[in-house]
Amino acid sequence: MSAPERDEIYLADDQLRSPEAVLETVIRYQVQAQRAEILGLRGGDDERPPPEFWVQMRLEAFERRLRSRARVVEAYRLHVPYWHITGWIVQAILGRRADGPKLMRVRAFALEHSVPAYDPQQANLRDRGLRLSRSRVRPLTVREVRERGAFLAWAPVPERSYREIDRWRGQDLDPGTQPVARHAAFLDRGRVLVYRPYWLARVAIDEEQWVLADGGFGTIAGHPDAAEARTLLGVARADPLHSGEPSFRRVHVVASRCPECGFEKALAAGYHVHVCPNCHRGLGPAPDGLRLVPYGHCVRGEERLDGDYLPFWRYRFRIEMADAPAIERLEDYGRALFPQGAPPGFRPSGEHLWVPAFRLLGTEAGDETFKDLAEWVHAAGLEARDEKIPVGGRPVTWGASLSEAEARELLPFVIAALHGKTSAARLNTLLLQRALTNARLTPSAPELVMVPFDPAGEALCIAGTALRVPKLLLTGGPQLDAQRASVHQKVAGVQG
Repeated sequence: MSAPERDEIYLADDQLRSPEAVLETVIRYQVQAQRAEILGLRGGDDERPPPEFWVQMRLEAFERRLRSRARVVEAYRLHVPYWHITGWIVQAILGRRADGPKLMRVRAFALEHSVPAYDPQQANLRDRGLRLSRSRVRPLTVREVRERGAFLAWAPVPERSYREIDRWRGQDLDPGTQPVARHAAFLDRGRVLVYRPYWLARVAIDEEQWVLADGGFGTIAGHPDAAEARTLLGVARADPLHSGEPSFRRVHVVASRCPECGFEKALAAGYHVHVCPNCHRGLGPAPDGLRLVPYGHCVRGEERLDGDYLPFWRYRFRIEMADAPAIERLEDYGRALFPQGAPPGFRPSGEHLWVPAFRLLGTEAGDETFKDLAEWVHAAGLEARDEKIPVGGRPVTWGASLSEAEARELLPFVIAALHGKTSAARLNTLLLQRALTNARLTPSAPELVMVPFDPAGEALCIAGTALRVPKLLLTGGPQLDAQRASVHQKVAGVQG
C-alpha cells in the first residue's frame, strides 16, 4: 500500500511542552548569565576564583528574586518546516596506508543536512547551522495538526548544491589512508519534510521581552522585537498536510500476487525488483499493481537450479577521454590507461559495466565487498543468458534493493574499483583525472542480471576465489546500522 501523491511530512519531538517550560528555560539562561557576571567581576586572570558555595549562595538569592517576579504574558507554539536532506559522500581514493604501496579505496560516508522549508523573507528562526540528525520524529497526523497549534507554510526547494555538502566531498574521510588523488560525489540524495516545534513567548521579569525558544533542543534561539514576533505569528498556516485535497485520501493497494502464475507471497520491504519464488519471473511494485520486469541470469559452468543468486545492473558503455578514441570495451580501457602493457592481475574484459543491485556502501565491510565484487565480476568472463532463471530446484533469489537510477550514479566508482594493487601502483593524479574525473561516461539502457553464488554459512562466495559477501550486508538491521560511517563521526573523531 502506498500514497505516492502525498507529501512525506514528519513531526519532531519537543522538550518544551508548555509556557511554564519556556519560562523555566528563560530563568535558567538568566541564572547562567548571572554566574558568568559574578565570575567576571572578580578582577584579573591571575586572581583565584571565589569559593563555589559563595557563588551558589548569590545565585540562589538571585534566582529567588527572579522567580518572584517572572511571568508569561502570552505564549504561542509554532511548528517550523525544514527539509532534511540525506545521502552519501562516495569517494574513490587513490592513496597509501601506513606508508605502504598505493591502492584504490572506495568509501561511502552518510551525510545529513537540513535547510529551511519556510520563506526566509517572512520569518527568521535563528537556525543557521541547524542539524536534525539526532532528532526523534514521527509521521504528522491530522489530529496533531488540529491539537498542536500553528504551522508555518512549507515550500518545495529545487535541487541545488550546498556549500557544506560540497565541502565534505573534498575532505579526508577515510581514517588511515593518505590520499594521493580522489574522485568524489554526493549520491543517493533523499529528503523528507520535518516540522520542528518553537515557542514564541512574551515574558515579564524586570521588563517585558519577546523570546523565541527552540522546543526541540530546549534552548533560547533569540529575542525578536514585537513587530517581528507579530509578523511570525501572522504567517502561520492551519493545514500543512493539505488534508482537504484528494491526494491526501488517495492510496494504492498493491496485491502481492504474481501476474504470471498467480502465486502470492508477502513482498520484502525495500526491493525494487523481486523474483517470484514459483515461476521465477521478475516482479516490480507499481501503483497499479505488480508488473513483470525482464531480467537475465548468468551461468558458471553447468546450469544451476539451486544456490543463491545476487542481482546486478549491467550496462554497455562509452568512455571518451582526451586525445584517445572512444572506448566501448574494458580491454581498450586498460590499453588507454597503460599503453606499455597491463599490470599483472589487471584483466577486466568485456563490453559491460556491472553494478551490484543491492546496497553495500556505507560500512567498512560493505565498501570493501563492493570493490571486491567489482574487481571479480569484470574479470570473471560470465556467460549471461537473456532469459529468467529456469524453473526447477529451489534457488534463493535476492531482490534488487538498489534502484537503477542509483546504480547509474555509481558507474564511475565501479571503474575506479577495477584497480587492484598492481594497477593502482601505476596510477597517479593526472591519470585518475584523465580516466575518471574528466572522462565522459555514457551508459546504455540497463539490464538486470542474476549471478549465481555459492552458500558458505553466513556468507556467499565464489568457489576458488577469496571473494565473500557476508549475508549481514544483504539483510541489514541494527547490527549493520551500528557500523555505518558518517561525515559527522569524522568531526567527532570517531572512525567509521
